[in-house]
Amino acid sequence: MRRHADGTALSLAAELTSDSTKDVDWLDKMATYGQIVPVYLLLDMRVGEINVMWDPSPKGYRSRTNVPFGRPVRIPAPFDFELDTSAFGVPEDESAEAEQR
Repeated sequence: MRRHADGTALSLAAELTSDSTKDVDWLDKMATYGQIVPVYLLLDMRVGEINVMWDPSPKGYRSRTNVPFGRPVRIPAPFDFELDTSAFGVPEDESAEAEQR
């Protein structure tokens, strides 16, 4: 049984970061997806923002935007729509914990 799906079959990948996965999401996955997956959404739960990367190339994504949770963000082709992030947010217990750090 294969552990990973064929990346060329993906149109979009989305990740929610956590303290334990942030390096993998930001470095390993972005480098891999950035070569083949048309759109990568990375919701940074610690910072409270959504990052949208698109236009893959052999050297990684050529385009990127990020907006704080609560603001709309454009998801590019092949989807081409505006994503409402007003309901996105860090759970209260996590945001209080982050403020204490």
